[in-house]
Amino acid sequence: MNALLEIQGVRLDAIYYCPHAPEQGCACRKPQPGLAEMAARTFHFPLEHGWIIGDKPCDMELARACGARSILVRTGYGAQHELEGLSYDHVAGDLLEAAHLILRQSGHSSAKLASAGGIPMESAADRLRGHVEGSIETKRRLLAECEPDILAAARLLTRSLAQGKKILLCGNGGSAADCQHIAAEFVSVLTQQFLRPGLPAIALTTDSSILTASANDFGFEGIFARQLQALGSPGDVLLGISTSGNSRNVVRAIEYARKNGIHSVGLTGAAGGCLPALCDVCVRVPSEVTQFIQESHILLGHVLCDLAEQSLLASGHLRTVSPES
Repeated sequence: MNALLEIQGVRLDAIYYCPHAPEQGCACRKPQPGLAEMAARTFHFPLEHGWIIGDKPCDMELARACGARSILVRTGYGAQHELEGLSYDHVAGDLLEAAHLILRQSGHSSAKLASAGGIPMESAADRLRGHVEGSIETKRRLLAECEPDILAAARLLTRSLAQGKKILLCGNGGSAADCQHIAAEFVSVLTQQFLRPGLPAIALTTDSSILTASANDFGFEGIFARQLQALGSPGDVLLGISTSGNSRNVVRAIEYARKNGIHSVGLTGAAGGCLPALCDVCVRVPSEVTQFIQESHILLGHVLCDLAEQSLLASGHLRTVSPES
């Protein structure tokens, strides 16, 4: 963390941690205020003038214990707790937005802050650079930590396609769009430099009539499992995408797949959620930042398509075609 912050010229004055187990009943484990009190003594500030930023209920409880103001960030677990009605003073999309909020609340809402929609102009380039650098670092870690799982997923997809089976994809929101994107690469073509017949892939996120009818008749949690029951066959592969790993309709679909001879590949984030225990193969992007996870998921879609088509070509299960075919 320090190394990444140093790239942007950021320095942390101190890091405090609690070495105790929860059952030890210490005064420093959140939401107990011991560590915050230590910081206040070291840096000579009253706790009630402080800010507590976090993504969990214990962070917000710590703020109340200190008399400080709280900011819930939507990264990590924050978005989930926001939906659950967690109590907090302010909410921010990420740490940078939280920093700008504190500046404004502290009387620094100058023309500089207003000049770029609330982002100081001098920090716009830093924000751009920070996002790109963070995404690059996530992909470096993805390669270093997840290569065996990525290759295993590619082998599973290749084997299924070689047997004349198909790929079905499901996810929500941005992940739903990724399903359509990845399915298009398989059915159409990944690159004009390698023309081949279409490979069977179906995004279960595209038919609004099926989605709304199924949700209306059987509930939103079953919209993908219902389609899997109708369209899937033993030996197919279900590719389930969920940044949290806990999207209930994706989990339900993978549970159906496990019971009915359909293989499963999961794409999720560092937390993993339910997917790793359910899927045949699960690639957990080593990040808790939703944007970085999603950016890595579409990279994985391209990689899996490329590895599958090249493996099928090498094994004789796929042929190249002319542009006129």
